[in-house]
Amino acid sequence: MEFLFKPEKLSEDLKYQVSEAIAKRAEIFSRKRYPGLWEKTDRLNEKKLPEEALIRRKRFRRFYGIVCIVLGIFLFVPGLIKPGELFVPLVVGALAILTGIPAVIPRKANSEKFIKKAKKLISAINSSLKPEDKVLFNEEGIFENGALLMEYEDLENVIENRSIFLVCDGIKIMVLRKADLVIGNPEEFKIFVESKTGKKTEKCV
Repeated sequence: MEFLFKPEKLSEDLKYQVSEAIAKRAEIFSRKRYPGLWEKTDRLNEKKLPEEALIRRKRFRRFYGIVCIVLGIFLFVPGLIKPGELFVPLVVGALAILTGIPAVIPRKANSEKFIKKAKKLISAINSSLKPEDKVLFNEEGIFENGALLMEYEDLENVIENRSIFLVCDGIKIMVLRKADLVIGNPEEFKIFVESKTGKKTEKCV
């Protein structure tokens, strides 16, 4: 059995999917390193509040942040003018402003933190890609243009997102579009790789 990819250049739009896959890979390693912490995190996520309650919490958090900033400015500005006489209001005002700013600024999703890495990876892949490039998965291993690229036993992760697979062996990372799979189909490909590696394909949620 074999699966053949004929990679084409990755579009800029794929940076979000790639960043999600990189974030998932980071989570996998973090779970292995800190299992106790993730056990507690998973328990908290199971008790996640309903969507309406989360929206109310976000609104309250933003309102709280605005109040802290306004009060902070009210205390900080006079203290800045007369720091000797109003040192305490100066310090309290500065702390209030620093507390309020993070509450007002929207928190980034975990995958957004990896956008820069995703862009860099896509750029590196596109710059090295040639029109004749082929990536073959068969019984013997993973080959690029006929040369052995990776051994199945060395694969760390195969991560699936909506239209891509992220394949990693600890040194090399490949981003393969499902649309570029010209022999075989994505579902059969996952089953094949899982049988070869003994590891489940991880999905981005």
